[in-house]
Amino acid sequence: MRTLIAVSLSAALPALLITTATGSSPTTTTSTSTTSTLLGATTTTLATTPTTTTTPVTVALPWPTPDSAALAVPSLSVSATSPNQPRVPIASLTKLMTTWVVLQQLPLQFDQAGPCTVVTAQDVAFFHENLSIQESTAKIAIGEKLCEGTLLRGLLVHSAGDYAQLLVQLTGMSTAGFVNKMNADAKILGLTKTHYADFTGISPSDLSTAGDVTTLTVDLMTNEPIIDDIAKLTKVHLPVAGWLGTYTPLLGSDGVVGVKSGYTLAAGGCVAMAINVKVGGIVVPTYEVVLSQPGDDALDVAADHAIALMKALRTSMKLVATSSGRVVQWVGSASLVTPTTTSTTTSTTSTTSSTTTTMP
Repeated sequence: MRTLIAVSLSAALPALLITTATGSSPTTTTSTSTTSTLLGATTTTLATTPTTTTTPVTVALPWPTPDSAALAVPSLSVSATSPNQPRVPIASLTKLMTTWVVLQQLPLQFDQAGPCTVVTAQDVAFFHENLSIQESTAKIAIGEKLCEGTLLRGLLVHSAGDYAQLLVQLTGMSTAGFVNKMNADAKILGLTKTHYADFTGISPSDLSTAGDVTTLTVDLMTNEPIIDDIAKLTKVHLPVAGWLGTYTPLLGSDGVVGVKSGYTLAAGGCVAMAINVKVGGIVVPTYEVVLSQPGDDALDVAADHAIALMKALRTSMKLVATSSGRVVQWVGSASLVTPTTTSTTTSTTSTTSSTTTTMP
């Protein structure tokens, strides 16, 4: 078992209750900066004063109605939540924590198969039980051998509840023990308003907020490279089920590169989306979570809200030239930027955040 790494929006990217992002006044000064690693992968520079002339930006964040949403741009230390953060059912977004716990117990890389299990009659019975309650499934057969890598693909791409069951079995935990571990890890990660009742999300008692789901999504996508690789797949080939597609709307278009969706009558349409924004050739990963969307096309509605939030964020990003290369700089509300700390560097209050990439 690996050591659990907790990265929480409440610590590194605090959620802010805001409706409008307002840019600071134009200034031209020199600056000093510190460099740290933010959320595992992206090198960022947090300047104590702006390094270039910035343009005032006023952007209204288009929160959905009902407004249960959150967003984060880890490389720019930017985060926000909608004014209302109700604790609501989250459907198959529950499987994000299922995946987290499995990978803590059984670490895996994208090109590895991992440990395997053989499908039993009891497993097939669980598959049929899922079918009867309209839980998403992938067909399995008695005697079929399935390994962790394949099970994770079926779980994340097609949201297969029976694959979740097989993953739980691979960990060696009982169902109750696994769910207890989900809730224990949620506390460690700072998901203070999250509670899991099962490992699939079919229960209306699987509860969370958009802010908590965003924290978990960022953790998974930055600390577990295999999730980044799997989440971008629009379809997956499984041994018995064959080719199955994703339920995540817009995946592969509009910059969407993951990660998970969910729907039940109790939860409505829920999406946790990773959307890449390009600013002058530099890719800036953003994360948008939208919950509780109603209607027959609830997932599409939720995805449209996520795209709208991404576009609003894009207007507050600017490409600027520095002595070390071109960087993407946040020129929106300074109140959305949170100084970060690492084991070696402590950042003080900053008014400008940027992600640095050396360009030709």
